[in-house]
Amino acid sequence: MSTPWDHWLGTTIIILDLLIIAVLLPIVIMQRRESGATLAWALAIIFIPIIGLLGFWLFGTTRLYFRKRKRRKVEAELAPDIKRLKLDIQQEAQLIGIPASIVHLAHQLDKIGPSDGNQVQIYREGATTFHAIETAFDEAKHHIHVLYYIWEADATGRRMRDALIRAAQRGVEVRVLVDDVGSRHTRRHFFKPLQQVGGQVGRFLKVNLLSRRININHRNHRKIIVIDGDIAFTGGMNIGNVYAGLAEPWLDLHAQIRGPVAKDLQETFCEDWYHATGENLVKSIYFPVSVLEGAVSAQFLASGPADQGWQAIYTMLFAAMGMATERIWVETPYFVPDRPLMLALQTAALRGVDVRLLLPAKSDHPLVYYAGRSFWDDLLRAGARIFEYYPAMIHAKAVMIDSHFVTLGSTNMDQRSFRLNFEGNLFIYDAPIAAQLRQDFLDLCHQAREVTLKMRARLPLIERFKESITHILAPLL
Repeated sequence: MSTPWDHWLGTTIIILDLLIIAVLLPIVIMQRRESGATLAWALAIIFIPIIGLLGFWLFGTTRLYFRKRKRRKVEAELAPDIKRLKLDIQQEAQLIGIPASIVHLAHQLDKIGPSDGNQVQIYREGATTFHAIETAFDEAKHHIHVLYYIWEADATGRRMRDALIRAAQRGVEVRVLVDDVGSRHTRRHFFKPLQQVGGQVGRFLKVNLLSRRININHRNHRKIIVIDGDIAFTGGMNIGNVYAGLAEPWLDLHAQIRGPVAKDLQETFCEDWYHATGENLVKSIYFPVSVLEGAVSAQFLASGPADQGWQAIYTMLFAAMGMATERIWVETPYFVPDRPLMLALQTAALRGVDVRLLLPAKSDHPLVYYAGRSFWDDLLRAGARIFEYYPAMIHAKAVMIDSHFVTLGSTNMDQRSFRLNFEGNLFIYDAPIAAQLRQDFLDLCHQAREVTLKMRARLPLIERFKESITHILAPLL
């Protein structure tokens, strides 16, 4: 038998649910997200209002509005000086083998475009990568700027920190910026020895559980190192034992760049550092005249939720895929495409382009893994090929298109990277580098298992169910 208390509690819950729906639903609609994400949030709020409210508070809000204003103010304040400095020191690239419309787009997306005269070294193994980074730290003369999403307080993290301490003790300016969520397990005292010898450490978009700054979206997922304004590193590796291959089999991708493109990475670091600390580093000492180190044409594009106008990385990839005539090879740990990107891959496969995906057979994010697999059937039916790599966890993020176009960096093939995170990718317009990465991709495919429609038809019902459920969540992942 129900009591007055039960009746009162039930009425209160109904009123609360209606209030949540009435207040939150217009907010979701007015955000003008991608339609699938809007629908997913709307359904969650309507059918499970309290849980939907908590989820939206943590993952879905655009409290970045004021941060966006700050970010755009940062970019507006720094842009004129950065452009002047870069125009004085960069040599415009003459791209060969790249469609004219892609060349035009490359210039539109950062107003300066690719530059010639770069030397690019590709690294696959974590041990080799961190040795190269440590060596570069030890050879630094004026400054070291480091930005990473994850910096673990383990043996590899201490090794990199101690190399920076040695540099600071020599009088080198050292600045480290880590994401406050990605590096949440690395406490502030970990960097204290570096700060005690003059190094500076900042945290990007600090999260405060006692305030409205609890949002864990809009993270800085970039991996950037700039040394003396002329040597840079970027790619998919964070700093930690996992990425060094010391904790488990792990396959990643990183690049060392010498030459003018290092200024592109410096520009992104300066904007992020100013955003986090208020210190303006746009000075000629950090943008020295580059020595032309090689013959590679390249460009570093950064994108994020505060971008004005275009999502640079997504826009470039989408355009290049639409113009591909030979191949689109994608290596990524997390594949959850939106509808336009999915259509670009399907259309390319249907018109005879060699479309291949190289993905991990096991993932450290099961939800994303199953959501990604829910797209496989449609791709396979269009003629794309999918390979699952078993020997190690693939964490590399790379796309190879035709014979001259490759990109690598921090950007996963999912909506979180394309729309929510601050990301950075190196775009390389160079046949020898493209050939090197293609051969590497083929070697990995030979060690992987190719997925076929027959294999998919034999998939157990429980696996199908997991994919179907997570497919609904795909716009939110």
